[in-house]
Amino acid sequence: MKKSAVIAFILCLFAGYAVQAQREETLINNGSARFSGIWGAFSNNYSSFDNNWIYNRGGYGGFEFGRTVFIGFGGYRYREDVNLESGATPFKMKYGAFIIGVSPNSRKAIHPRINILTGRGRISSAYEGSDRIFVVQPSAGLELNVFQWFRVGLEGGYRLVLDSDIPGLENAKVSAPFAQLDLRFGVAWGR
Repeated sequence: MKKSAVIAFILCLFAGYAVQAQREETLINNGSARFSGIWGAFSNNYSSFDNNWIYNRGGYGGFEFGRTVFIGFGGYRYREDVNLESGATPFKMKYGAFIIGVSPNSRKAIHPRINILTGRGRISSAYEGSDRIFVVQPSAGLELNVFQWFRVGLEGGYRLVLDSDIPGLENAKVSAPFAQLDLRFGVAWGR
């Protein structure tokens, strides 16, 4: 019950910020949230577990509204086993998640970007089997508009894993900070 309340609280805070940012950015457009683009990205994500950096690859795609708000879906998977120094069982993880992002001033060459990713996944161990998990991954960073159709983003955040019932792989052990490099391709239009 506590986990659900924390997740709901985080999502409400983020949604409130997204609505406020959307209203400010689209004030010139009479306050409407117009469909303004389609984007897809390749993500290179590095997570820190017991001072070891593990590569996590993935990608996402979705729609942009008002040149500020991004709504989409993505999938991520660890490329190699995660070996913890604390003696826990090596594990792999994959997850698919709903993404909401806000990019104030996205027309500027360099601009901030805030994302939250949330969804279901699976954690597996060769010794203990596998289990369904829930992932909440807030992040913040900067994005560079290289061309109208290509953007590079650098961000950091924390991947919170919930509902892991595998012995030795408790939520705190498989949750981790991360750094991510995104290569986004797409098209945006409108004012």
